[in-house]
Amino acid sequence: MRKRGRAASFVAAALLLSFGVGPVAVPLAMADTQRVSVTTLRPGSLVIAHRGASAVAPENTLPAMRKAAALGADMVEFDVQRTADRTLVVVHDKTFARTTDVASVFPGREHDPISSFTWHQVQRLDAGSWFSPTYAGTRVPTLAQLLEAPRPLHIRLLLELKNPTLYPGYEKQVADQPQHYGYVDSHRVWVHSFDADSLERLHDLLPSVPVGLITKTGTVPTVDSTWLSSVNALSASVTDANADTAMRDGSIILSWPRSGTDSLRRIDQLVDDGVRGIITHRPHVVLRALGR
Repeated sequence: MRKRGRAASFVAAALLLSFGVGPVAVPLAMADTQRVSVTTLRPGSLVIAHRGASAVAPENTLPAMRKAAALGADMVEFDVQRTADRTLVVVHDKTFARTTDVASVFPGREHDPISSFTWHQVQRLDAGSWFSPTYAGTRVPTLAQLLEAPRPLHIRLLLELKNPTLYPGYEKQVADQPQHYGYVDSHRVWVHSFDADSLERLHDLLPSVPVGLITKTGTVPTVDSTWLSSVNALSASVTDANADTAMRDGSIILSWPRSGTDSLRRIDQLVDDGVRGIITHRPHVVLRALGR
């Protein structure tokens, strides 16, 4: 497997520059690891809409992406899985039960895995009515549809390799599509996952794309992880010390809340600790907290 070492931080820095984020947009391998004031860091904290703007639109749908863009999010995060006929679809859970009407369309199959449905069957599901009648008829999007949608929006994507052990070899499929739609050359896509092996396979396919390991501990992995660009940590686990450790290792810290959005006080502390991106269901709330 290819190992990048400090190159990961330069990739991340180049992407931060592409957002026009000011003070933090420096090669992180050279950055001062001492605590930086909230005022200095705030212009550089990326606001990442979790499953789209999922507090105001049904998660992992095109309306959630459009809402995130309209609210001013820097990036949108989505989950990628695969159907029985190898179509990449955007959905979070292992089943369609929570976020679609699968129980009425396919009675008795609400607990069947995503991988047991064909794309033709998935197209019959309503992925919006559970959230609000306003979104009745919203469909589960494919990854291709997701990649086509933001072209006029100029928004960046953070794709999660979801449950990769259930879909052997799907990293190659995931890698091919952002390349096809120009996201790799334009530096508009990042990838993250709980699965380090899957991430490393993706990294070998797309070495210029930043990859982040999702963790509930906030600690930098003890295994060789010099190819990682970020550690994407549960916000409650983030401290000034582990943010500094990540930076010294050439990574940045992104934070995600256990549910919804962190309190304004916690957001302020995360930025003060050196978090470079805040993942949230409510990007508009975080943007206001950051003075944007």
